[in-house]
Amino acid sequence: MTTGNAPPDVGNFKGQAGQPILAKLGPPDSQASVGGGAVYRWRTSVLQNSAPTTTTTVSYASGGVPTVVPVTTFEPQTAYCTLILTVDGAGRVTDFVRDGSRQACAPLTDKLTSP
Repeated sequence: MTTGNAPPDVGNFKGQAGQPILAKLGPPDSQASVGGGAVYRWRTSVLQNSAPTTTTTVSYASGGVPTVVPVTTFEPQTAYCTLILTVDGAGRVTDFVRDGSRQACAPLTDKLTSP
């Protein structure tokens, strides 16, 4: 999992009203009051395949003659994302960050660009 700055579509919300973001993302998984404002958190996860792993196995299907057969597998891995929105007492976005890969965050960040 990668951690980084918010993607541009998230970072562009700083200074804007928080209510439209809350409406697009839906109810947060958690929220807390902080210094007259609030911090909201949304979490999501996606199942994704890892890089392919190729191994070999020996097959005797050809009548007793050993044949080396390559086998490629993809192990599923779960990627996680957390979006953290901080608004001040006036409801303006003061911070909006993501913790996770862009792929894991897509189910949340895609909601921000929907009409």
